[in-house]
Amino acid sequence: MISRKIRLMHPDDFTAILALQSDCYPTALIESAHALQQKQQLAPHSSWVITLNEQVSGYLFCHPWLGEKPPALNCQLKQLPETTDRFYIHDLAISPRARGNKLAEQLIHHAIEWAIHANFSQIMLVAVLGADHFWRKHQFSPLATSLPAAYGENAVCMLRQL
Repeated sequence: MISRKIRLMHPDDFTAILALQSDCYPTALIESAHALQQKQQLAPHSSWVITLNEQVSGYLFCHPWLGEKPPALNCQLKQLPETTDRFYIHDLAISPRARGNKLAEQLIHHAIEWAIHANFSQIMLVAVLGADHFWRKHQFSPLATSLPAAYGENAVCMLRQL
């Protein structure tokens, strides 16, 4: 029987997180360990890993945010905005070896439930590498906003109302 568990991210997860990131993204979209650790430290209650048979097989970095301009990629956030109006999904990655087990869907559902309980009315993200088709299946719609070039030319800012 397959064992799955979503839990809060811990500092000792970063070796596995960085390996997953490398397996899932081209070099241009890889974020430094320091940038990712900073995001987790700023929002420790909304960054999760999912384990499959006790192995970290996916992660989801999220944090509160303000406005339609997403944070820059691979930059350290010194602090989160004092006032926020949305929940921001910064990064989702699932190990290629663990795909087909609905891990992404479980993480997304978990994040949506968390955002609802935290009284957010919308969730925003930037879909890269053609992932906008995936996010549309989860009721996200394109949002017309300019994006930093680091996200890539086909990146799409997306929004879901809760």
